[in-house]
Amino acid sequence: MKYLITAIAGLALAGCSVETDNTTDTADAAFMPNVSATNIEAHIRFLASDYLAGRDAGTDGYEIAANYVAAQMRLLGLEPAGDDGTYFADVPMQEVRPDADYNQFTLDGETFAHGTGAFIGTNPSVLEAEVAGELVFVGHGVSAANRGHDDYDGLDVDGRIVVVMGGVPENVFEGLSEERAHHNSGTTKRNVAAAHGAIGMISITGWTQERLTDFAAGFGSRPSVRLTAATGPSGYDTVQASANVTAELAARLFEGADMSLEDVQAAMSADEPTYPRFALPHTATIRQRTLSDPFNDPNVVGMIRGSDPVLADEIVVLSAHLDHIGSVTEHMRAGGSCRATDESDEVCNGAVDNASGISIMLETARTFLEEGTPRRSIVFVALTAEEKGLLGSEHFARNPSVPAEQMVANVNLDMPVIVYDFADVIAFGANHSNLGPIASRAADRLGIMVSEDPLPEQSLFVRSDHYNFVREGVPSLFLMTGFSSPDPRWDEGEGFMGFLTTHYHRPTDQLDGELEVLFEQGAKFANINYMIAREIADSDVRPAWNDDSFFGNLFGGDAE
Repeated sequence: MKYLITAIAGLALAGCSVETDNTTDTADAAFMPNVSATNIEAHIRFLASDYLAGRDAGTDGYEIAANYVAAQMRLLGLEPAGDDGTYFADVPMQEVRPDADYNQFTLDGETFAHGTGAFIGTNPSVLEAEVAGELVFVGHGVSAANRGHDDYDGLDVDGRIVVVMGGVPENVFEGLSEERAHHNSGTTKRNVAAAHGAIGMISITGWTQERLTDFAAGFGSRPSVRLTAATGPSGYDTVQASANVTAELAARLFEGADMSLEDVQAAMSADEPTYPRFALPHTATIRQRTLSDPFNDPNVVGMIRGSDPVLADEIVVLSAHLDHIGSVTEHMRAGGSCRATDESDEVCNGAVDNASGISIMLETARTFLEEGTPRRSIVFVALTAEEKGLLGSEHFARNPSVPAEQMVANVNLDMPVIVYDFADVIAFGANHSNLGPIASRAADRLGIMVSEDPLPEQSLFVRSDHYNFVREGVPSLFLMTGFSSPDPRWDEGEGFMGFLTTHYHRPTDQLDGELEVLFEQGAKFANINYMIAREIADSDVRPAWNDDSFFGNLFGGDAE
């Protein structure tokens, strides 16, 4: 097989094989897990070592990390659940960038080179396309029937190019941060446009030409990593070319129309806003070519088969991302914002983000095997390319190496900030399904609170790997350490926000430096994770969306 399980297994500090009777009854309700902090430390020390060079997707360091996780799964006794009887499930990716010499935008016969008036976006599915058509202004490009707002209502955009304002109608989504983030996503706007038959998209910006020039020469010219068309259909298949235009060129799109751009913007930002939408008296052509360098990276997948003859075909997915951002230089080359605090140390080791989550996932698997086979099957997935845009989880959720219809729940671990004595956890998604009460019961048994989202403006529910399972109709939770702590260092900025402002995506997210990682807190977090997963796996009741869940109603379909 491509990714060999090598002598890395010999480096597995926590790699004791588990002898277990897989016919054991499920754990007694009074059972309290006791995950080993030493094992948590052992995994983090290997995964966050300089030897792995920051585990960036597509690098030798990531491949070594993937082999380590596969070796651990084999030592634990997990069944291979990847491709072709292996632990590895390949994810087809590509490094893409715009062909600046080829790309261009034409308005009523006047052509603008890429970076002059317009920036032409890449398309990971259709690598070369030229679309031409009439223009239709569709407001924010939001279709939210459940909120009584549809920017496409009464408009015919079939075969046309839509012109879209950034953002969402704020009065429609006031207090609804998760829904707002979903509708504000460029992916959502493109998919909605494609569903209505649009062939291209023009996004209005407030940029000056100077800013656009800087963007095109800087961030916009750098390669980014995307999935390939092999992942499956997307809005890119229909909306094959897109452009971001300067404020000056955007104003020209509205010349001779029912309203000027200035009047439209005033109407949309008024105290009692209205949202004009109408055809524009112009035609445009967008020509794009995307330069692509394809490569594969594996997700790592292992399984514990369930014991219940009825429920064993249902699969609970436990996930955590294995990749990190590599070195400062490479991260900056790809447009990242990481800065080295010590020029002698360029490696972003990712001890907390997310070696901690992978370590907790592995020790959750060990606890299952020690305490008895669950009724439902459990799949453990170490995901690639989360840092590139949740790519490993998107491909796995859409093309799982296990039967898609059997995945009934996902619990995701992304960056448990185990640098303080946490007194609460956040369970993103708890309000959307019957997994919420399960999370509360598990935390309560350990004297831990489940708190409300402390950063709703950050829309974290749609920004981690679990969201791709949500988009496939799978009820999901994303667990994170909370903001409360009895630790007095909390007042000194050493808690969650202290980590974000000082160590997140920096070389200091490592062991044995200025950051103190508390392995016993990792074990405590693993105990909570185990009890949540155990109840989901053993419950008589199948995971299900709440009747009033926006995401359940949008993506859940007829799933029961």
